[in-house]
Amino acid sequence: MVTFTQLLDLDVRGLDAFVASWGDVHARLRSARGHFHDEVVTPLHQDHWRGKAGQAAQSFCDRIQLDLDALDTEVQALRTFFTDEVDGVKSAGGFTGLRKLQVQAQGLRDEVADNEMTVHDDGSVTFVDMYDPKIPESAAGHAQRQSTADSLGKRARAVLAKATDEDKWIAQNIKVIFGTPHNFESENRQFDILDPDGTDRRTWNKLNNVGALAAKRGWVNTAWLIKHYLGASGDPVEIDPQVLLDGIPQFQRDADTTLAQDVAKRPDGPFETSWKTTAPKLSDGGNQDWYYSLNHFQYRMVGEKQGDQVVYRVQIKKRYDWGVPSEHRATQSQGWGPLKINLEQADLAHLNTTGKARDFDVSGTSDPIAATL
Repeated sequence: MVTFTQLLDLDVRGLDAFVASWGDVHARLRSARGHFHDEVVTPLHQDHWRGKAGQAAQSFCDRIQLDLDALDTEVQALRTFFTDEVDGVKSAGGFTGLRKLQVQAQGLRDEVADNEMTVHDDGSVTFVDMYDPKIPESAAGHAQRQSTADSLGKRARAVLAKATDEDKWIAQNIKVIFGTPHNFESENRQFDILDPDGTDRRTWNKLNNVGALAAKRGWVNTAWLIKHYLGASGDPVEIDPQVLLDGIPQFQRDADTTLAQDVAKRPDGPFETSWKTTAPKLSDGGNQDWYYSLNHFQYRMVGEKQGDQVVYRVQIKKRYDWGVPSEHRATQSQGWGPLKINLEQADLAHLNTTGKARDFDVSGTSDPIAATL
């Protein structure tokens, strides 16, 4: 838990220097990568090393380049994350939230001092008071001071609780961005470039179990897409957008909005809207199966408009892949929804890296749809 002293001592200005230092790390990594490529890899390939030893040496050097690139990608992602937090771009808490909480803590510290009291690291507030409980005026004065101390302590503990949550949030996001020693190489989306290890096999089994449990719950599409990913063919998958419109209320609302606010304002003739993002919402009765199988995907409309009459097709697309560390797509503590199976997205992405599974494209085009605007 964040203590009151720690919150007061937070070096807010130092955060800017901290962010700048990651820029230096990025520059050094790029320099190291460049020197390694020019002075080791290029001469190695130019000398045409042959045989198993030569292939092993080239493979080893390529692996080093892969590691440097992966690390640099995550360093850049970490720098962007911290920059946004320090500048308050995301407005999601983090450093911006801690700065505000520090100001609140400073105000509480001054208020406690004005009342000649002491605030402790756990947020409790105490005071020294000599009084005679037998004298009503003295007892009443003590009770009033105790009430003030209790109120200040309650406010201080609330600030510390929020600061602790912000601190945990930052720590969680840093872990996600940097991944683990096992999965950080998944930054490279190439297929089957590393040998699988025990962690990959365990991850494969866990995801396979998720698919089995999804099928048992009747989530046929979740089970289908997981099975296709683990099958590692990489073949594209087609899904009828009309099925999604019927099963995802939010998608239907988004499509209606596109018709009303985009298509309706276009001149007569052929049209093609830009790609937009949509996703199921469980809170509005959205289909759980599509929530856990696709979640976010993109759609657009292509057709022809004549007056208030329009005939169009809905097209959808999505890359079925899992989040590499720098993409910052966490699943660390939530579990797989109601299935309660915890899986790191970067571990799942690493299955593509080791050939145990394969990313693939999802797309689809509906039959013509006629509508009156």
